[in-house]
Amino acid sequence: MTTPTKPSDTDPGRARARWIFWAFAAVALLLLVLEHRAHVLGWWLHALLGLCIVLLYLLVRFQGDGARKSGPR
Repeated sequence: MTTPTKPSDTDPGRARARWIFWAFAAVALLLLVLEHRAHVLGWWLHALLGLCIVLLYLLVRFQGDGARKSGPR
């Protein structure tokens, strides 16, 4: 008669290694998503950045014109 053996998947050392692997995989997936989320927006992100630059230019230009008109006479 043979003695029953424990399956290798229930070994505590292998279970810990499996948890560590899945923890690293989860962190890697999170970093991958966070790093590449800008690419999901595509050209909209570039358009938004361009709009911000144009608005800043207009703000500085019109604010400068107001300061020149209200200067000493």
